[in-house]
Amino acid sequence: MRAVVKTGPGPGVVCMDVERPKPKLDEVLIRVHASAVCGTDLGLYRWNAGGQSFAGKFQVKWPLTLGHEFSGVIVETGAEVKDHHVGERVSLETHLPCGKCFNCLNDMAHNCMDMGAYGTSCNGSFAEYAIGPANVVFTLPDGISFEEGALLEPGGVAMRAVDEAAVLPGETVVVNGCGPIGLLTILILRAGNAAQIIAADMDEYRLKMAERFGAVAVNIKEQDVVSEVRKRTAFRGGADVVIETSGAPAAYQVIFRMLRLEGRLITVGHPGGEVSVNWMEDINLRGLSVKGIFGRRIWRTWYQLTSLMAAGRVRLLDVVTHRYQMSQAEEAFEQAGKGAGKILLLPDNTI
Repeated sequence: MRAVVKTGPGPGVVCMDVERPKPKLDEVLIRVHASAVCGTDLGLYRWNAGGQSFAGKFQVKWPLTLGHEFSGVIVETGAEVKDHHVGERVSLETHLPCGKCFNCLNDMAHNCMDMGAYGTSCNGSFAEYAIGPANVVFTLPDGISFEEGALLEPGGVAMRAVDEAAVLPGETVVVNGCGPIGLLTILILRAGNAAQIIAADMDEYRLKMAERFGAVAVNIKEQDVVSEVRKRTAFRGGADVVIETSGAPAAYQVIFRMLRLEGRLITVGHPGGEVSVNWMEDINLRGLSVKGIFGRRIWRTWYQLTSLMAAGRVRLLDVVTHRYQMSQAEEAFEQAGKGAGKILLLPDNTI
């Protein structure tokens, strides 16, 4: 079968023939119908600091088939798989929990103490077929397409960020960073309690998308983002919540000052290295609450998001701007740096 493979450290990928995998006793084999390109895939492709850090944390073994946001149909099951069947439409939770550690046994399997990462610590979904451990397979509800199914994983990150932010009616939320996760976050916030959503970025393409989704757009290259936020939240003295999705180290020079006293900071983007923070002035004296996000709660976040989708309140496909065939993976990766929302990779000869 064909797959998008990273053969070793350094920039680039290769679309090549690889052996079709065979599921183990507790795995399923999925015919991939749609995959989405993630920032992690881009980091590994470019072999930047973030990609190298992620590869090191999850002990990548080369060659590696990239990709982890996807959906498809089960075509084969291992002998011990009881809860899933051939012909089932599915997506996959990409945090692979051990099921035995303290976190797994206390409703925190999304941050397992011995966690694997699909598409990093094992082969991923940029292929005709992909293996999935049965315990992380999610059945697609009726009415959710394969393309939407490929967006449940990243959409779940945004859903979790909004859930943890606990936005109250009438509050103002700043989404710092309008990449795909930031745009998904705006879509989900729009379905909830926020009275005002302010989107901050330097990419006009993505800022225009944020505006279409109902956010107030602030271009940080042309405007003083702190002043703009405080101007729009004068009585409160700042936003109630900032959701940081950019992963840019420079963001930490300004995001604390966007918040009102006793505000809440939700961090989603990974800077890929150490970030300097004045803990006393930026956090303690301001009384801020800080919550880091890594993945989705299993399976709470998935049900929250698909329920909003079923009710017609969130349309994940609104963030999709480009579709490529799998053999065009390098072109897709390059497009991500030229102006794009979410990019889908689809099987060859289907576009």
